[in-house]
Amino acid sequence: MDTASAVDARRLLARWVFATFWGWLLGFVFMMAGAITADLAMGAERAQFFIGLGMGAGIGYAQARVTSQFLGIGDRWGWLTVAGMGAPFIMADLLRIAGIGLPFFPSIWLCASCGGLLVGLLQHPLLRRHGSRARWWVAASLAGWLLAGATPLLYGTLLGIGPGAVAAVINIGAILLGGAVLGVVTGATLVWVLPAEPHAA
Repeated sequence: MDTASAVDARRLLARWVFATFWGWLLGFVFMMAGAITADLAMGAERAQFFIGLGMGAGIGYAQARVTSQFLGIGDRWGWLTVAGMGAPFIMADLLRIAGIGLPFFPSIWLCASCGGLLVGLLQHPLLRRHGSRARWWVAASLAGWLLAGATPLLYGTLLGIGPGAVAAVINIGAILLGGAVLGVVTGATLVWVLPAEPHAA
């Protein structure tokens, strides 16, 4: 039985997509800061832990502001995003240190997919009281993060464009698209999970 109050679905979706998009950009800032710190402090130029922690922090912070307003969840959403997205990347670093692991970029894509699944599993209990459809959040989180993590790879794999100014623009566009993809996939699922106000059909 749904126990949560109804939400304005259109307003929630718009806020969610926007928040996820700028959180994605903020995550890249955190990620680059982490990369510089890791390289200077530890010489860990091939480390990956800062990717998961940085993106998880950016997305988690932005989305937590929305879940606080609409669902009253608060900071838990953000911290679970950091933990869920960071764990696979930290594990990848540990495996690399042990001499086990995939090449760098396939490893990033796999870690993002595993992180999306773990984030969904951790966040699911926060949505469960809002209705029985909350079980679909795990699949939505996995799909959203998998697709978002794959978009920057479109430049090098599907398009097959060599280095140059055009390629750089396309690559930046693909990176920006990742945040929008994540926001749309998870946002559409979120408004479907929650009971909507009658006027927000």
